[in-house]
Amino acid sequence: MKKVLVILLGILLVIGGVFCLLQPVTTFLTSGYVVGVFILCDAVASIVAWVDARKYVNISGWYLFEAIVSLIFGVVVIINVGMQFAVDMALIYLVCIWIIVAAVTRITLAIRIKKVNNLLPDAFKNSRWIALLIVGILMIVFACICMVQPGIMSVILGVLISWAIIFNGLGLITLGSYIPMNA
Repeated sequence: MKKVLVILLGILLVIGGVFCLLQPVTTFLTSGYVVGVFILCDAVASIVAWVDARKYVNISGWYLFEAIVSLIFGVVVIINVGMQFAVDMALIYLVCIWIIVAAVTRITLAIRIKKVNNLLPDAFKNSRWIALLIVGILMIVFACICMVQPGIMSVILGVLISWAIIFNGLGLITLGSYIPMNA
């Protein structure tokens, strides 16, 4: 029974992932809702943990306060389409900032490699640091374009989310194939 359930869930994930892949913008735009659900789940779990923990330890009321604030925020994000959109847009800009930070580290590394390269004997010198520099510059250009045109990043993130769902589904199918039939 477990084998069939795991494989069936894997198949459903693959089908859902393919559906998401066909509509990457819609997939991305639901990420705000999903974040709201995660916040709500975390809040409920924190409230339950606080109630249970106070039986055994002197737990701060601030922990409960944070859980209640999270609960309210999670409900607002789930119910309010505007908040979902705000979370979606924040995600785009956070990813763009992450790309820029990664690009700056690559550019910095390229400059350091060039300095070391200049100290090497001629037989060991190379110009591969230029490729790293170009990659860093292209990453910054890409992130800036996505910040100005966030629709590009929403499609990219939607496609990445879709592939993650598909690969997880394939993983479940593979895992399910190893479960004995009588388990």
